[in-house]
Amino acid sequence: MISESAIGIMLTLAAAAFTLWKGFACLKHYRLITGTPTSRIRSAHQGYVEITGHIIEGEYGPLIAPLSGRECVWYRYSVSHLQSSGKTKHWRTERSGESDIWFQVNDGTATGLIDPAGATVRTVNTRTWYGDTPNPNKLAAHHPNKPGMHLSGFNLNKLLFTELSGSRYRYQETLLFTHEQIYALGQFQSVGGGRHLAPLQQLSGEVIREWKQSYNDLLQRFDKNNDKKLDMQEWSDVQQAAQKEAVQRRTDMAVAPTMHVLCCPNDNNNPFLISTFDEEKLATRYGWYALTALLALIGEGALLYHFLMN
Repeated sequence: MISESAIGIMLTLAAAAFTLWKGFACLKHYRLITGTPTSRIRSAHQGYVEITGHIIEGEYGPLIAPLSGRECVWYRYSVSHLQSSGKTKHWRTERSGESDIWFQVNDGTATGLIDPAGATVRTVNTRTWYGDTPNPNKLAAHHPNKPGMHLSGFNLNKLLFTELSGSRYRYQETLLFTHEQIYALGQFQSVGGGRHLAPLQQLSGEVIREWKQSYNDLLQRFDKNNDKKLDMQEWSDVQQAAQKEAVQRRTDMAVAPTMHVLCCPNDNNNPFLISTFDEEKLATRYGWYALTALLALIGEGALLYHFLMN
C-alpha cells in the first residue's frame, strides 16, 4: 500500500513539473515579445514576425457575438451552469466556442489579413455576467450594471453560492472590435502578386486531377465516339485542354493582388499571440507569470523537502 508521504511526493513532483514547463513557456513568450522587432506589413520578411496596427472588418463585414449580440471581428464565449452536490458547488461549462473568421489590420503602410485560428488572444474586452437561463439577456449584456446581471467585488460571492431562484448561469465573452489597436506575433506570409507561381506542369496535373473527380463530366466533354472511355487521342485532348487551363490559372495568379497574411506558426514552439495590450504591457504580464511560476516552484520544492524529511 502506498503511503501518504509517497502520494504527496508524487503529486508535488507532478505539480513542480507542470509549473516548470509553464514558467519556461511564459519566459519564452516574454523574450520573444521583447526581442522581436516590429515589422511593417508592406515590407515584413517572410517568417515569424511582430506587427501592430488597427483592426479593420473582414471581407464579410462584422461578426455578431453569440451571447451579447455586439458587433465584433472576433469572439470567444462560454456558458457555465452552477452545479450543486451536497455542500459543494462548481461551475460546469455547457457550451463554448470561438470564431475563426479572418479579419484585417492596417499599420499605415499596408493592410494584412489575420487568421485567428490557434491564436492566444489577450484583450481588455472580457465580460462576465450572470442570469437564470441558458441563453443570456442580450439587453442586460449591454448594461452590466443592471441589478442581478453583472457582479463584482462585494456581491459576487453572495450570488455565486446562494440559491436565489432557479438555476444559476455564468456567461463569459471576449471580443475584438473594429478600430482597436492590436499587437500580433505570428507567421507572416505574402501571397499573390506573382509570388510562388507553380510550374505549368504541376498546375496542369492539378487540373486533370480535379476533372477526374467527376469522371462522367470528363467523358461527356471528351468522349467523342461515346464508347464510355477515353482512347489515346481523347486523352491527348484532355491534356491539351488541361494545359490551356493551367496557363490561364497561372496568368490569373500572376496578376492577383498581393495579400499579406499572419497566421499560426508551423513551429509549435513559437507562440501565436494577438492582444489589445501594447507590447510593453503584454511583456510585463508574461514576465509576472514567469516570476509567479518561479515562486510557486520554490514553494513546491519546500513542500517536497518536507515530505522527504518525514
